[in-house]
Amino acid sequence: MKKIELLAPAGDKESFKAALNCGADAIYIGGESFSARAHATNFTKEDIQWAVKQAHIFCVKVYVTVNTLYKDNEFDELMNYIHFLYESQVDALIVQDLGLFLLVRNTYPDFEIHMSTQASLMNVQGVQYFDKLGAKRVVLARENTLDEIKEIIHNTHIEIEVFVHGALCVSYSGQCLMSSMIGQRSGNRGECAQPCRLQYRLMQDNKLLENKYPYMLSPRDLMTIDNIDHLIESGIHSLKIEGRMKKPEYVASTVLAYRKAIDAYYNKESISLNNEKQNMLSMFNRNYTSGYLFNDKHIVDGDYSGNKGVIIGYVLSYNRKLKLVKIKLSDELFQGDSIVFETIDKGRPVNKIYKNGKLVNHASMNDIIDIEFNKFINKGNVRKTVDTKVLHNLQQAYSKPLYKHPINMVFQAKIGFPATLSLKDDHYEVTVKALSNVAKAKTTATTKQRIQSQLNKLGQTPFYANHINIITDDHISIPIKEINELRRKGCEILEYQLSHKIIHKNNKQAIAYPKQKASQKQSFYVQVSSLEQLKIVKDYPDIEIIYPYQSNTIKAFQIYPKLILATSKVLKTQEIFDIKQSQIYSLVDTILINNYGAYEGFHNRKLIMGTGMSIYNSFSAEHYSCKKILSNEMNLQEINHIHTDMSKCIIQIYGKIENMVSDYCPISHYYFGYLKKNCNICQNHKFALIDRKNEKFDIITDEYCRMHLMNCRTLLFNNFSLSKIKSGYIHFTNENSQEVMLIMDYFFKKNVDLKDIKKKMSLTNCYY
Repeated sequence: MKKIELLAPAGDKESFKAALNCGADAIYIGGESFSARAHATNFTKEDIQWAVKQAHIFCVKVYVTVNTLYKDNEFDELMNYIHFLYESQVDALIVQDLGLFLLVRNTYPDFEIHMSTQASLMNVQGVQYFDKLGAKRVVLARENTLDEIKEIIHNTHIEIEVFVHGALCVSYSGQCLMSSMIGQRSGNRGECAQPCRLQYRLMQDNKLLENKYPYMLSPRDLMTIDNIDHLIESGIHSLKIEGRMKKPEYVASTVLAYRKAIDAYYNKESISLNNEKQNMLSMFNRNYTSGYLFNDKHIVDGDYSGNKGVIIGYVLSYNRKLKLVKIKLSDELFQGDSIVFETIDKGRPVNKIYKNGKLVNHASMNDIIDIEFNKFINKGNVRKTVDTKVLHNLQQAYSKPLYKHPINMVFQAKIGFPATLSLKDDHYEVTVKALSNVAKAKTTATTKQRIQSQLNKLGQTPFYANHINIITDDHISIPIKEINELRRKGCEILEYQLSHKIIHKNNKQAIAYPKQKASQKQSFYVQVSSLEQLKIVKDYPDIEIIYPYQSNTIKAFQIYPKLILATSKVLKTQEIFDIKQSQIYSLVDTILINNYGAYEGFHNRKLIMGTGMSIYNSFSAEHYSCKKILSNEMNLQEINHIHTDMSKCIIQIYGKIENMVSDYCPISHYYFGYLKKNCNICQNHKFALIDRKNEKFDIITDEYCRMHLMNCRTLLFNNFSLSKIKSGYIHFTNENSQEVMLIMDYFFKKNVDLKDIKKKMSLTNCYY
């Protein structure tokens, strides 16, 4: 059985060293450009070349992230960068953008591609689609359960990678536009400002509820180390740790912990991981969840969005005059550690510790100490967020390799001939020869034991001797210095071969850029979400009407038989199967899809690509011969210069943009303190989230208990005539009948003034 891969993050060279030396099988990094972690330190081109060489010595792989969406005017520079990565012998690319995927597959057929979790792959059909296109691996959505993953593995042949530790996104990755819509910092462009980590209030029927959970969209961190056996036995190929923004000690703590757990499983050992878990907690945590992987209902705490550290004491009192906090410790505290007081969510580095009125640099469990703090502190827990002792221990741990590369050695010494040493691993063999001939011993012979002892001295090399075979004549004499030189020279050559190994064959193909074809005929697509909205829009002429797949869709078809069926951005394998088996499917001629699995699963129907497909450039647009709605993150200039058949392109001209789609529901969390499916509270009320600027984000829930968080501003593109694309898409969600009529009359009867709409609705214009 092939051992499962442990994949570690690295945001800089020191973190890379930590991942490499602590036992990662592969490491993923990002360059200074074109990466989904634009604000990490990231790697220069020289750093990337260094990283690849260092990793390949230990047979560790390096994957480079280019997992954002790309504009047309970026592709020349982007493909030059891809060529550099190819020439640098990077093992694989991690990709989100379909356009880039297709270009790399056509230009560098032997360059391995892994589809990022940003591609929102969550079902058998979507994975099969990318298997056919030539992807080597898929990183599944973090919302997949282990049972769903097993089903995907059972029905596909492609490698499957799964996140097992680190920060979680509250939205399906790749489908979150919140940072883009409210702050013009796109998560799909590597600029996410993490608005999910800010405070929100829940509003019910236009009334603010008690602020029980201030951080309603901030998930816990994922930890699955207690379930390593289930993960390995599922058939997953790679276990991925999140954390390219984290410091080297964080990387070291997580890699050491998961390496130990994985090795123990394969060695059939029973071990304790308490110390490793404590180290991970000390580095960074928002409390832990086993996530959707293991059906954990406690995804969000809601009380705090930053590092929670570990509880190390309790505030007993505060001396206002001396500005000292009295604390009883439940764990040790060192000078230089940092602490946070739970009652005010504020803290500081500990510069001075007073015990019995005297300055000390260390205090132990059960000690009562005083700490300087210039703000009143109520009684409550104290958390340590920086542990200098753990930091020091982890720095020591990753300062040298925990695991070395195994080699076999063959030493031969025949009298009258130069001695030779061969070093061999699974792929390379190196043979070096001594400068002088082996002599017959006049007095003391050089024994095989002495030769073996010298060959075993591999301490400063990346190797260890798995097996040493010594073949010599009897009573030979060979200088120890010569044996050492053979060992040194052989290791040096083998190390060079490993670090410079060629994994790409330089079979670059020419890049074919698409051509633009103008759009002539104007057309409109109107999506509604309820029967009431449908009854209003059906009487407007010359429009295509779209209706979502839900429990009343049959009634909708009875009202208007020519409907286009719309499917969600989120479709699990069973949901695709259910749609295909439904009565509705037999009535459908055309389907609006928002998911790669839907594209593969519904290929025997006419298709329209929805905004969930993230069509952001000419290369992804050109791939689909059907009609497609372009990404809401494109601006008007980019839309007008897209190189494809514009008659098959559509742009959204009205609608509440979906900022997030999530399996987490803040409504059930507010009422029950955990994720409770089918509580049905949302059926009887209207809910929204209110941010710190008093902006309102409507919550729409679907029949699968998923949350759809809408933008606080509604898109209305009032200069549609400026677009070279003549097909418009209007999407009604929770608008009332009056609002639906207002918008329809504005676009189709031209008898409504924009000022009248602005008085009644909060608008934005995304394309400026």
